[in-house]
Amino acid sequence: MIFRVTILLLISFLVARGMAEEEEQKPERPAVTKIGEHRYRLGKIEFDAKNREIFIPVTANMREGGPIEYVLVHENGKIHESVFTTKISPFHLQVAMKLLKFKAGEGDIFNRLLAPEFLEKEGGVEADRGDAVVVQYLEAGKEDRIPAAETIIDGGGAEPMSDEPWVFTGSVMEGGTFVAETEGSIIAIYLDRVSLLNMSREGADLDDRWGANSKVIPEIGAKGTIILSPAKK
Repeated sequence: MIFRVTILLLISFLVARGMAEEEEQKPERPAVTKIGEHRYRLGKIEFDAKNREIFIPVTANMREGGPIEYVLVHENGKIHESVFTTKISPFHLQVAMKLLKFKAGEGDIFNRLLAPEFLEKEGGVEADRGDAVVVQYLEAGKEDRIPAAETIIDGGGAEPMSDEPWVFTGSVMEGGTFVAETEGSIIAIYLDRVSLLNMSREGADLDDRWGANSKVIPEIGAKGTIILSPAKK
């Protein structure tokens, strides 16, 4: 009898632990709060449902040197390769973009990472890309937004990066985990399948081409906002 009770207790414990571990793997269920006529808050993110704009609080992280592979990562992500860091949840950002009807898709964005013999079988097409997204930076206490691209130096010509939209590629779920949440990758310069946004510019497949533009980036630790907006078609 004692043996049977022990077995039942052990089974109950293992089932409960399994359920707890499964629950831990699931991303936090986000709650959206209305804070204005068209303004909402999701975690540390705010967004405007009318203009489809998303506002992300950021901190200046790098002003010079390189290579730079990201415009923005979570503060627990690859901070040694990013101009800005943030405390927001990448999963919350994915949810906010879905709520604002941004379409995610890789399309042909990662084709340049494939060897020629794999392009036909594994490569995507431009028509399947996610929506184009304008990325701007607003320093705290200032009124004028600047293209986030201006914070990056293109080593190919020692000039600021060209101002073009990023693509909402979206991140992926693996083993019940939202990978961008684990890696902290949000806005990539060097192509990253985990990151929520990637760029389609020439040189996106080069990890040593890009550097920080100290003429534009404020002092390290300065607060600001990254603003995501739909690109005009």
